[in-house]
Amino acid sequence: MTDLSPHAGPVPAPDPLRDVYLRLVSEESIPAEARKQFGYLRPVATDLLAGIALDTPDNVRVLSDREVALVEWDTLVAAARANLLNSPVNYDTVDLPGGAVLHILGHPESVFAASKALVLEEAVRAADGPGLPAEGVLLTVPNRHNLVFYPLADSHVGEAVNALAQFGMGAYEDGPGRISPRVFWWRAGTLTSITVFDEESRTMSISPPDELMAIMRGLAHADG
Repeated sequence: MTDLSPHAGPVPAPDPLRDVYLRLVSEESIPAEARKQFGYLRPVATDLLAGIALDTPDNVRVLSDREVALVEWDTLVAAARANLLNSPVNYDTVDLPGGAVLHILGHPESVFAASKALVLEEAVRAADGPGLPAEGVLLTVPNRHNLVFYPLADSHVGEAVNALAQFGMGAYEDGPGRISPRVFWWRAGTLTSITVFDEESRTMSISPPDELMAIMRGLAHADG
């Protein structure tokens, strides 16, 4: 039988769930006039939403309320989650001069690399990355192609947070596919922004919550 031979049985219909993915969405990317059409989007951190995207040969777009209602919700989310985990990314590390090590999940052709933050622990494990400590990680998702993180596990936390802030802002400004210039604290699946913007001076600073500050101070003095 050749590729041109007729099929013996019926041709299966295309799987409508094959091309759906959980996706990290910048809040600013949803125009105010369109937000009523995307009421299902879930806030996950400052300026960040979680949605479901459809990846087609022509474009990648976030599904609307009307579209997600066409499929049973749990089935849709399970398929979108599995597809995100299976979306290929590269794993790499960057050694900083002071000893900190940044970890990168990224791919120049993937529009879902940053979205791996929604399934971070499993995504890092699948990429043969490091085990994530109970204290969590600091991370930045400046654009759709990059997720850069630092496990809260050694004394180089000061260098790491500064590098993440600089990289996050630079990669966000460069684009394409902007998501957020912020640094976030991820722990047990929860994302918390630790970046503060001063609108008047147009500057940004790092301001961790008290619990994270205690963790960072403990790590910074661990070798002291």
